[in-house]
Amino acid sequence: MQTTGKKSSFTQRWKWNKRAHLRWLWNAGLRFAYKAFMHLEVNGLQNVPPTGPVIVMINHVNFFDPVVVLAALGRPITPMAKVEAFEEPLIRQLVMTYGAIPVHRGTVDTSAIRAATEVLNGGGMILISPEGTRSRTGGLIKGQEGLAYLATRTNATVLPVGIVGTPQLAPMLKRLRRARISFTIGPGFEMNSDGKPNREQLHQLTEDAMRRLAALLPESMRGEYK
Repeated sequence: MQTTGKKSSFTQRWKWNKRAHLRWLWNAGLRFAYKAFMHLEVNGLQNVPPTGPVIVMINHVNFFDPVVVLAALGRPITPMAKVEAFEEPLIRQLVMTYGAIPVHRGTVDTSAIRAATEVLNGGGMILISPEGTRSRTGGLIKGQEGLAYLATRTNATVLPVGIVGTPQLAPMLKRLRRARISFTIGPGFEMNSDGKPNREQLHQLTEDAMRRLAALLPESMRGEYK
């Protein structure tokens, strides 16, 4: 799920449902789906901090990338979702009742920043795709500075998660077979800066984070960060 990137064509401001009253039910369904429809391999689970604010950063090449992570880390996660997901009738109820934070891409979405900051300041976890949009090449594209802005603002731990195999999920399901999907959780790290970072510093922090994410992926999926 994304933070910044291609500008949204929608203007309605969807409210964040911080209660997330059905998240537990969706997570139970996701855990069932992991076993029923996937051969899911999780590596590095020991790197997930048991407490404290965490920003989970993922690569994003397929709709299912956030889905395979949300219920698999052992802690509640609040995803950040593009506002288009809230406009889509088939997805709207999922993202709203899960408690996803709506994000208008291509702008400085102060409402999304405030919501994410609230979660992190409360010691929670959020999920971000720092690329800002789904990659059409299968490899990483340039990261946006929203991740670094939130990390330096909240002193949250950044947790890189490299996901492999999700493009095969839908084709394999059509053949009534389970897809082999894996993700690797790297060591968490903090984005340290002296005082309020400027745009160039945010860019450098973002590039460092993206290289850490790339190291968790096969070379063919590292894209801009080979």
